[in-house]
Amino acid sequence: MAGDLTARTAYPDSEREAKVPPVLLEEWMPAFLAQLAAPGAQFVRAATSDGAQLLYVFDPERESFAEFTSDGEDWAVRQGGPVALWDNIEQALTAWQNAGSPDITAVQLHITAEAHTYWIGDNPAALRWQHPLA
Repeated sequence: MAGDLTARTAYPDSEREAKVPPVLLEEWMPAFLAQLAAPGAQFVRAATSDGAQLLYVFDPERESFAEFTSDGEDWAVRQGGPVALWDNIEQALTAWQNAGSPDITAVQLHITAEAHTYWIGDNPAALRWQHPLA
């Protein structure tokens, strides 16, 4: 899988410093928020032949990716494809942190025949996701 991801990430559309470390996705609540912000995306950890760790967020259906590298302190993100996955995830994680990093009990859900709508807190615009049903 690492070879396939490496080939796909060879030509990113953008590269910048990550505002939120991708290793945050190893925690349950940030991972849950990432799935709300980028449905279908997968957090992938791979290793190179020399043992270096590579981190990715990859959505095979949308053919979009985010690849992360660290200098030991800060993280850089390279993104490509039609959807800027990390921008969406990072926005959700930053809003969540700004709201005090509430736990899962703060998540509200409204279900209709048309969509599932999730939100956190009194200001649902900052932390709100709507997933239409097919």
